[in-house]
Amino acid sequence: MDAKNKYTDSYAERNSGPDMADELMLKHLDSNGFKENIDYLRTGTDPKTNKLDLFWFATKILLLPDYILVTKGFIFFIEVKGTKRLKESDYFKIQEMAYKGKRYKQVKVGLMFFTNPKSEPVWLDHKKLKDMWFDDTIPIQYYPEKDFEGNLKAYKILPI
Repeated sequence: MDAKNKYTDSYAERNSGPDMADELMLKHLDSNGFKENIDYLRTGTDPKTNKLDLFWFATKILLLPDYILVTKGFIFFIEVKGTKRLKESDYFKIQEMAYKGKRYKQVKVGLMFFTNPKSEPVWLDHKKLKDMWFDDTIPIQYYPEKDFEGNLKAYKILPI
């Protein structure tokens, strides 16, 4: 998320500038010697470049993480965030991927969080995210806008 953007900005405003978290993820992968289409895939849908009509139906049906990384005998399904706000839809997507992958010891599912451009990323696996999501001391909050179906967009601010 661009440092100038705020969660109270409109969807269009939040997606008008560069995606800091995505840029930092690419930098992190490159600095660790990972090569695109060999060690990792960028699989996530990007609203900055995707102008497909009815796009939101695809995000409801497809179960794609932002990145898939293969390293040290494991395959990581990774959501990338530059904000502590974890949307309910992203939380459930991570948990669904974890459920589908739980019978394979090589599968790891979680979130790579970039607090700022100068810090190391933080990996939060799906189990840690579940603990945070069901922690009653972390309130569910709502974005000012609604989703494409007219529902409130819930999120939690992760205590990272």
